[in-house]
Amino acid sequence: MSLQFRAVCCIAALLILSLLAGAAMLSLHAHDLVGLEVRTAFSGAVKSVGDTLRSDVEHTVTLRQVVASFQGQRHVRAALVNEKGKVIVQSQIGHITDPAPAWFARAMAPQPLTARIPIALPQYPCVVVLTSDPRSEIAEVWDHVRDAFVTMLLFCLATMAAVSLAIAAAMRFLHRFQAGLMAISQGSYDARLEEKGPPEFAELARGFNHMAGRLSAFSRSNRQLYAQLQGTQEEERAGIARDLHDEVGPYLFAIQVDAKAVAGIGTPEAQRLSQSVREAVGHIQQQVRAILRQLRPVTQLEFGLEPAIADLAAFWTRRHPRISFEQDIRLQADPPRQHQETAYRIVQESVSNAVRHGNPSRIGITIQATPAQLAVTVEDDGGGMQAQVNEDIGLARAGIAGMRERTLALKGHFGVEEIGGGVRVRAILPLSREREPA
Repeated sequence: MSLQFRAVCCIAALLILSLLAGAAMLSLHAHDLVGLEVRTAFSGAVKSVGDTLRSDVEHTVTLRQVVASFQGQRHVRAALVNEKGKVIVQSQIGHITDPAPAWFARAMAPQPLTARIPIALPQYPCVVVLTSDPRSEIAEVWDHVRDAFVTMLLFCLATMAAVSLAIAAAMRFLHRFQAGLMAISQGSYDARLEEKGPPEFAELARGFNHMAGRLSAFSRSNRQLYAQLQGTQEEERAGIARDLHDEVGPYLFAIQVDAKAVAGIGTPEAQRLSQSVREAVGHIQQQVRAILRQLRPVTQLEFGLEPAIADLAAFWTRRHPRISFEQDIRLQADPPRQHQETAYRIVQESVSNAVRHGNPSRIGITIQATPAQLAVTVEDDGGGMQAQVNEDIGLARAGIAGMRERTLALKGHFGVEEIGGGVRVRAILPLSREREPA
């Protein structure tokens, strides 16, 4: 349940409770008012009839006039009843143009009032009966209560609309704030929020923009430092490769010469030892050449990115023949050298992680270069990231961190995800900015 929905529901509940409380108070006040008006009118009617009948009444004509005087009254009805209980004449209350609903009339109806005033005529003994009738008063009160309730209802609806708009505006800012944080978390430090609206939101936006600006500056500094680190690493690798080639190579060659000299002794044992030494030296030379290829990809990239990737796949195929390498390299554009080196390192580290920390039977390598970007994808079926956790997982995480830093150094996007029992490594390296003239 969203925060906006909870806030709107709480405010709606409070308004409904307020509306019900207001309706209850209106009803209680209306009930008391109806009772008071009816009692007052009934008491006045009884007093008026009493005062009129204090004089001598000799015939029923006068009594008919008394009853007729109540015709059209709002709260009291009068009737003239003979000694046999027959109604001789009775009055009616005034016409009600807009009567109240039956349920409201039942709720507002006060205790009925009745007064019987006996008249001792010589020939026509009878009784004047006065009865309260609150319908007119209830109809009038119903008009006031209805208008007041409608006014409260409209006020509640207007309040609800205003509060909903305010909450919606606040939630829009929070959504923008959340989107900004997501952009920051994905490495897009150029995200900014508009510093407008209520002071609290404007201050929060200023704080976010300040944070994003500082992170952007740190990111640029980190990219520069990482670019320098990459250059230093490449120089160190080149130095190690040069030392292996210049220092170890001559010694291995000297051992080969000495082994041939030992074979010249002519004894079977000397020939056997010479052959064994020469085979060992040959194996070491192959390993040194493989290490040189790993340390000096720049030399391999002289022939293009595709041959370098093919050579890397061949290197691992010789050591793990059961792994099938599938390559799909489409270079519609010629990426810059730095992008090719980064793509090669990402493929190299991804394949190494898949082989060392998983149990893959297939590794797919896809590289697509367009004028806008260079996309690198490496997929394997080695059991997924959870299945690859072992004592060397720290090295794997360090390799992933290195690939991510290489990608971010070129302002690209990097991601690692599990796919159906395997792992997919994907990097997007933008090319358009790199090709813009200075």
